[in-house]
Amino acid sequence: MKQTFFVWSCVLLLAMSSAPAQIAPELREQGVLYFDGNLPDKIIAPVHTTTTIYLNRDFQTTLAALYPGQKMELLGMAPEGYLVKATYRNNTINGWIRPEDLPSGIDPGLFALAKKNQVHRDAVAAAIANKSVIQGMTSDEVRQSVGKPEQTSSRSDASGSSLTWIYTTYREEPQYSYAFDAWGRPVIQTYYVKVPIGQIIVGFANDVVISVEEHKTDPNSPGVVNN
Repeated sequence: MKQTFFVWSCVLLLAMSSAPAQIAPELREQGVLYFDGNLPDKIIAPVHTTTTIYLNRDFQTTLAALYPGQKMELLGMAPEGYLVKATYRNNTINGWIRPEDLPSGIDPGLFALAKKNQVHRDAVAAAIANKSVIQGMTSDEVRQSVGKPEQTSSRSDASGSSLTWIYTTYREEPQYSYAFDAWGRPVIQTYYVKVPIGQIIVGFANDVVISVEEHKTDPNSPGVVNN
């Protein structure tokens, strides 16, 4: 009996130790859609029937049982179930509930919105990694991706504000020169010069990219923004 109590206590302490106000990036599991950053507000709902919370989404280790009237916060979802946060014996715990234990009255549209927002965040992250611009990015995200624009123009009216940023795209061409090494032998040195080959014009409305136009003087050149 003492051994069983010790194991259960360790499990509960583990769940408590990983229960910050929000799930830190390094603690996030693959395959889980987290609501933090994907929804404007928290999803908090009361439990209507006795609900078991499990340590993991394999539902093998029980953490706690919540009773009708107790509240839980939904932190994320996966095909297996829902990640929740709740208070148990005056402690905050994170764990999983089965899909059938989801409290009633939660708008399923919130889950669709969270998925849509996560898809957008993933697309923006990929664009920044590739140093490109896509619709839906903010001006800060565009700066993070391709830097400061070379030209800007703005306009404001009753419908809101609009902004245009212009970037020059370049092709890097190799150039060669001769030099002498430490033993006086001639060697070829290679360096690159930037040759402008076009422009990228980014249009904003209310600080969100609504258009991306690319104009090239050489349509066959793979030019990139290189500020």
